[in-house]
Amino acid sequence: MPATLADATASAGPFPALEYLLGKARRRRDGAADGEALIRGLVTPSPAPGALLARAFAAPAGRRGYRAAPVHLRPDRDRLLLFAGDALRLSDDESSSICTDFNRLFGVDGLALESRDGEWLLTAEQPPGPELPALRAVAGQYLDTVIPDDAASRPWRQLLNEVQMFLFDHPVNSAREARGDLSVNGLWFWGGGAGDAAAADADMDWIVTDDPFARAVGTALGLPVSPCDAVTRADLAAAGNVVIVWTDAERALLGGDVEGWLAALQRFEAGWAPCLRDLALSDGRRVALRTGGSGEFGLDPGARRRFWRRLRPLGEWVARE
Repeated sequence: MPATLADATASAGPFPALEYLLGKARRRRDGAADGEALIRGLVTPSPAPGALLARAFAAPAGRRGYRAAPVHLRPDRDRLLLFAGDALRLSDDESSSICTDFNRLFGVDGLALESRDGEWLLTAEQPPGPELPALRAVAGQYLDTVIPDDAASRPWRQLLNEVQMFLFDHPVNSAREARGDLSVNGLWFWGGGAGDAAAADADMDWIVTDDPFARAVGTALGLPVSPCDAVTRADLAAAGNVVIVWTDAERALLGGDVEGWLAALQRFEAGWAPCLRDLALSDGRRVALRTGGSGEFGLDPGARRRFWRRLRPLGEWVARE
């Protein structure tokens, strides 16, 4: 949670249930910076995200898989700012159209693009170069500051430029612009790994999520996957090791959408926060809340006895991180 958003939480609150979770929990450092990293950390050994996705898509053996995402490149003087997130989520027909035309143009280079259920996969016969930064690291950044300028990365730069030209007057974008939607004038690729090297041993029994990547990985690993609105506290209390991947706020930040981020926090406060609190305090379950970059907050029935821990406003937690 960026510190610049600390003040904004005051006007969007209150957040009593979330502040209780953060204030009464036992905290430990955790390296999972986002939902993608959380899922990877629960699979042993931890494979590249592109490898997991290639397994989910049943990609041909011997090809390298990369996560892919539609992005919007906004001119800013003589530079380009990169944005991602929900505003660039395409319909199945739009995605299929772009993938079909991409494969017709770039297939001769050993590249294939596929989209399924909101998630995108690029497979390559040969790696186009060293790994590019993850989407979360480039969203909101100038494109020239995140693309490596070394000779080894030249094929990536060439591909990204050619993709921009390919999408410039694509019919999908013409229709989107006519509706007033953001154009998809670029693609970003990251997290490369060999699809046939993906592991299948996962430290979870059930995934609850609306996130396309988490959904695809769960299905590939043979785990039951449920949408967030289809489960109740009673379901969670009776289950084994449940992993809830909730990325609404994360996706809003990818698009630089402050209002969307605040709205996501309000939804979490109204739904998940009291559910997780009560699972720990009333149902005796241990709850581990991972916020992405700021650590893991573990809550258990003993939280009631931690009377000395003062509850802080959410804005203070944001500012501290």
